Amino acid sequence: MKWKEIREMYPNKFVKLEILESHVNNGKEYVDEVALIKVISDGKKAMKEFLKCKGKQVVYSTSNKEFVIEVVKNVGIRRKS
Repeated sequence: MKWKEIREMYPNKFVKLEILESHVNNGKEYVDEVALIKVISDGKKAMKEFLKCKGKQVVYSTSNKEFVIEVVKNVGIRRKS
C-alpha cells in the first residue's frame, strides 16, 4: 500500500506499519510501500506501540505528507586503553 492511500483512509491518526519498500537519497530514507498493521487512537498508545516495534515496523503520523526517515549512522563509543 502507498503512503498516500494510508493518509487518505486514516487522516490525522497514528498508524503502525511495516516498511516493505524504500530508497535512500542524501541521508534520508523515503518509504515507498508499506503494510498497515494497526491504527492507533492517541499519542500515548502510539508511544507504547513504538516501543514494541521490531525489524522494519514503525509508528508514524498520517498528518505527515511524506514518509521520510532521517538515516543516522551508528557511531560507537570507544575507550582509550
